[in-house]
Amino acid sequence: MDQVLRGEASEERVERRIARLAASQHGVFSRAQALASAATRGHMEWKVATASWEIVHRGVYRVAAVPRSWRQDLLAACLMAGDGAAASHRAAGALVHLPGIPEGTVEISAPKSRRVRRGGVVVHQVGALARVDVTSIDAVPSTTVTRTLIDIAAVLGEEPLGEAIDDALRRRLTTIPRLRRRLAELGSRGRAGAKKLQRVLDTRDGSPVSDSVLEARFLSLVRRARLPAPICQHPIRGFGRLVAVADFAWPEARLAVETEGYRWHSGRTRWSRDLARRNALTALGWRVLHVTWSDVHSAPDQLVETIAHVLGSVIRSGSAILPPSRRA
Repeated sequence: MDQVLRGEASEERVERRIARLAASQHGVFSRAQALASAATRGHMEWKVATASWEIVHRGVYRVAAVPRSWRQDLLAACLMAGDGAAASHRAAGALVHLPGIPEGTVEISAPKSRRVRRGGVVVHQVGALARVDVTSIDAVPSTTVTRTLIDIAAVLGEEPLGEAIDDALRRRLTTIPRLRRRLAELGSRGRAGAKKLQRVLDTRDGSPVSDSVLEARFLSLVRRARLPAPICQHPIRGFGRLVAVADFAWPEARLAVETEGYRWHSGRTRWSRDLARRNALTALGWRVLHVTWSDVHSAPDQLVETIAHVLGSVIRSGSAILPPSRRA
């Protein structure tokens, strides 16, 4: 009797261990992990026979009570492929919400030494992934953003690749120098998409300037030019709603300045939204100037002349905005 009770207590401990493991892994786990949790072969067969567990892949189980999900399928594929496998390409991009890459594709990279074929799973046979190229995202082993962008260059068109890179740069998930360095380390010769990636990188500056730095430089330029001080973060209302919050504004002249810390577009959705906002501002009689780092750093005189011209037109209409030294 005591032995029976001890056996039941031991089985309960195994159940708790596996339950904790499954809870941390989207409801899936490998046979090796179950064995490491002290589950016996007989216990595993009994759990499958009673429909408590389901076999997802050979050597990979799913707790039947846990709802199916894309992350679950992705992690199960990695467990099937074994040590060294990771979500990659479009799946890795979707894990970090890169634009234009929806969830749903189960795509992994696995060592060449391990032949992996499974319906519904896109498998890239690669050399062993370097430690620098692998991370964990929401409990799923995944390639880093830098490695992911290098990989998806092979499966995305140039425009969506550019949008994905822009988004990663804007969110500071990688940098242009890091992308160039890792591509060189991996070797670009013969790598699918490498030339495409290099073309996209060539159109981006190597050291993007943060918005805060650009705004400070712009204000300094305005002061040196003895232009009237703008209002910072000025709310512009119209049509019964808040239309925009301008980085800088001269309300009397209906002139707004938007500083663009990154010279590339921030994705199709953001681009469309910016156009709609600009159209609304135009309808309200506002003029919008988009100022980049190049404008402030390389062509400051031209920028000052443009702003002074717009403000000067208000002077000629009777409003006193420009100081005497700047009036025509």
